[in-house]
Amino acid sequence: MCASHLLNRWLHGASTTGEQEMVQVNLEQIQPFSLNPRVTRNPGYDVLKASILARGLDNPPVLTRRPGDEKYMLASGGNTRLAILNELWQETQDERYHRVCWPFRPWPETLSPQQGEVQCLIGHLAESDLHNGLMFIERAEGVLHLRNLYHEAGIECPTQLALAEQLTRDGYPVSQSQISRMLQTVDWLLPCIPNALYGGLTRKVIDRLLALRSAAEQVWAKLMPLERQPEFADLFSTALATFNGEPEAVVPQLVQDELLGEMSCRSGMSWNTLLAELTDGQSKRQALLGPPAEKVLWPPPPEAEKAPLPEPEPPTEPAAPGEPKPSPLVHTARSLCACWGLDACIQPDESASAGFTLAPCHDFPHPAAQRCYQVLAALNGDTSTPMPTLELLLSPDYDNAQIQQLMQLISLCRQRRLREVHHDALS
Repeated sequence: MCASHLLNRWLHGASTTGEQEMVQVNLEQIQPFSLNPRVTRNPGYDVLKASILARGLDNPPVLTRRPGDEKYMLASGGNTRLAILNELWQETQDERYHRVCWPFRPWPETLSPQQGEVQCLIGHLAESDLHNGLMFIERAEGVLHLRNLYHEAGIECPTQLALAEQLTRDGYPVSQSQISRMLQTVDWLLPCIPNALYGGLTRKVIDRLLALRSAAEQVWAKLMPLERQPEFADLFSTALATFNGEPEAVVPQLVQDELLGEMSCRSGMSWNTLLAELTDGQSKRQALLGPPAEKVLWPPPPEAEKAPLPEPEPPTEPAAPGEPKPSPLVHTARSLCACWGLDACIQPDESASAGFTLAPCHDFPHPAAQRCYQVLAALNGDTSTPMPTLELLLSPDYDNAQIQQLMQLISLCRQRRLREVHHDALS
């Protein structure tokens, strides 16, 4: 019988007798699974704890025991339940949480130790996906651990496709495209934004960040000489690390602005040139490949995504014939002020600090409009009035789209200043 078939039989609790062995042990005799893919608190922890407190443990997880170990371990999920039992025992000293009758599955003697570890990890991944699913980064690191265990067990998976096929045979179907995104997330994103990823950054945002990196790397390879192409990895990391905080702060459009600013500073090329190249590359890719359509073989419960902030849309009015197209900075400033009829006050001016001038305005339709005008003036070098940033961010007079436009505007101004500093340093 092949190893993959044995793994599958063990995963689903198949035994030679057809009966499930039970053991009664204390909590001190049980250890969590060392490669548990869940590294953050289970979002259903409190609900599950309340249920166990009221009813006891209705569905104890399966135990196993490594050859030579004195302690039992969880075979295929249940780390949250074990943690809750330990917590309830400390709080209540109630024996029903301390000594429990557990189903037991003997360690598969026909498999190597590494293959047994593979089986346990697959069981934990599958169980976690089915109950309050794992974060994408947790699944990604779990699959990475599986790849390493396969190698230690002598099961060669030289390509992502081979790894996908092996995982499917062993009871955890994952597509090759999923594996590609998982490995890219671990290699490219995790070193830069670990807090955001483990804070619950959604798959949608992750996919957009990976697509942005690939497109920007192609632009860098196209415009820069061969000896400077390795610089891209560092500049991307520098730009992305700025957003290592709450997941809501990782807005792909702002990341793109920061990345283009970093590319401009290091290459000496204009921000607008790089944006045009990036936009053109993304358009060609979309036209060639169409929208991504991935078949997900293992469908865990949908991640609880927090509603993303809407991205600001540029003004739709075309430029007059012969008039140069306004910069993204001017676009954003006009779009932000358009709802109050103040967009006409903003005129492009490359000699100004922020790339535009503000016409005097003394009659504001709303206090929110005045505060916004003051912010624009401050960005343009006017320090006569304090920049009311906190008041603006906390005011209910602004919706999420306007706040995002403001943050984008600040980011664009910052990039403009960095380019000026870089230019002054070279001259």
